[in-house]
Order: sequence, then C-alpha cells, then structure tokens
Amino acid sequence: MKYFKLLIVLILVSILLYFFFQNVEFGKVLEIIEDVNPIYILVFVTGLYTQFFIRAYRWGLLFRPFKKKISIMNLYHYSIIGMFINMLIPGRIGEPARGIFIAKDEGLEAGSGLATIVIERMIDSMMIVLLFFTSLLFIDSTNSVLLGKLKSGGVIFLPVVILVFSMFYLINIPTIFNIVERMLKFVMKIVPERSREKFTAFFIDFIKGLKLKLGLSDSLKLLFSSILVWLYLVPFYWFLMQGFSFGSSVSIIGAIPYFGMVVLAAAIPTPGMAGSLDAASKHGLLELYKNTAGQSMVSVNEAAAYTLLVHVLIIVGILIPGFISFSTKGLKMSSVKKVGEK
Repeated sequence: MKYFKLLIVLILVSILLYFFFQNVEFGKVLEIIEDVNPIYILVFVTGLYTQFFIRAYRWGLLFRPFKKKISIMNLYHYSIIGMFINMLIPGRIGEPARGIFIAKDEGLEAGSGLATIVIERMIDSMMIVLLFFTSLLFIDSTNSVLLGKLKSGGVIFLPVVILVFSMFYLINIPTIFNIVERMLKFVMKIVPERSREKFTAFFIDFIKGLKLKLGLSDSLKLLFSSILVWLYLVPFYWFLMQGFSFGSSVSIIGAIPYFGMVVLAAAIPTPGMAGSLDAASKHGLLELYKNTAGQSMVSVNEAAAYTLLVHVLIIVGILIPGFISFSTKGLKMSSVKKVGEK
C-alpha cells in the first residue's frame, strides 16, 4: 500500500509537470528571471516570512477555549513546522502533526490540537473562496473565458462553503452536540473493547474542540485575522509581478483570482507542491490576463519564469526557518512518521 500511494503521487506530479513544461524554452526563462530586480524578490520573501506571525496569532485564538495564553513564538514555531513537514512529506501530514506536537508541548489533549487544525482549515477554505469570488465581481471577465467560468462557478461554490462552515455553529448547540456524542459512542462499539474507551475519549475531545467558545471580542479578532491572513499576501504576489513585463497590466484586485487558484492548487498533497502549484500558476497567468482581442498578455516563458521564481522562493522561505524551528523544538522525523502512521 505504501508503494502504491507513492506511485500515485509520482504519476500525478509527472502529469502536472508535463503540462507546466509544455512549450517552455528554458534558456529564455532563465534570462527573464535574471532580469528581475532583487528588490522585488526581497519584498516577496519578507511577506512570506512575516505571514507566519499573523497565522500564529490567529491560531492562538482558536486555542483560547482550551488554554487562554500560548506564547506567540511557540505558535509561530509550530505553524512553520507544519509547512516544513508538508514540504518534505506528501499527504499534508504537517497539518495534524503540528496540532499534536503543540498540544503535547502545552499539556493539552491531542484531539484538541487536531480540532484547531480542522477549524483553521475550514476557515481558510471559506475565506479564500469568499475572497476569490468577491474579487471577480470587480473584474471585467469579457476578455477571459476562464474568468467567466469562475464567476459562474461562484454561484454554486459560495453557498456550499457557507453551508459547510455553518456546521461549526450547529456543533455549539448543546442538543446537537449531545446527539453527536451519543452517535459517536454507538459507532465506537465496532472498536475492540480494550481500545474503545481511549478512542471514544479522543474523538469526543476532538468534537469538543470544534466548538468555538469565543467571546465577541475574540470572535471579531478571529474574523479579522482570518481575512488578513489571505489579504496580506496578495500585494506581495502582485508586487513580484511588477518585476516582469506583464506586471503593469495587472491590478492588485486582478491578482486575487490568480492567487486563489495557486492557493487552492497547492492544497493538492504533492511533496513541496511539485506540479500542483506550477501547473495552476502557469495556467492562471496565461488565461486570466488577456487583452481586448482575447490574447494572453503573458507569454508562456514569462508565466513559467514567474512560477518557478515564486515556487523556489516559497520553498526556501519555508525550509530554512522551518528547519530552525524543527531543531529548536527538538523534533525528529521519526515522530512525524508515527503521526502519519496513526
């Protein structure tokens, strides 16, 4: 089974990279990258790094029902450790791993740590979709077939995302929670008796963790920081575009659909986002930005150059501080593998 999963990942990455490298002239791509002013790169990397502190602050709010105060640096370390692990191991194991590791570090139940990750991912999914489709309302899609299709898709996806997110409100209703708890105990009867109590307690802790017991002030802080997490990064992606010839044709709002496509594609569990980020980025740049004649304002080589530069900077911007945090916390890859096995 292990090698079968590896084979599936390799096939997926190969297909995505094939589409990315199609019609790309590597000599010209390197020339384009070499012509980019280093200031654009420096500003972009700064944005990538500082975002982790916003994420850390937001994550701390999700832990408030379990522990009022967790060091922002501890939250920062484990936030970047999660992405560091995702870069090295396929399957996005870094997400549950960081939740379990910080829960152990802070003396909390593992289920509580995992619950914060689920809530965070759900909030992120809703925010990026809302940001993505809201931006389309302010962009003329007459020149881009892709933009037109995305606007149509928004009519379907927005209600679905809002419906799924509303489940977190329902879980806060005592009657609903009691029903879920009874159903869970019934389902757990299939688990051997010697392990049943342990598994039941774990999942009840997990479900309790989905209950956002936050006051009005903390709820507003959570909403604001969740919006900021994504809005904060868009200007940095747009600013890096200004280092390329097509950059002057793209507005900050116009960069949001591209950013959304890249973020959603990066969620595909390939190691280091190989293929997923690349194929989505290239396709987005070529199809989103077109002139009145319907022709792309971005050449294939420019799209490949921008994509490769972004991808390399993301990898470096995560691996270096991630390795430092991983070492600082005294973690080992063997611990990560145990999480993956569980």
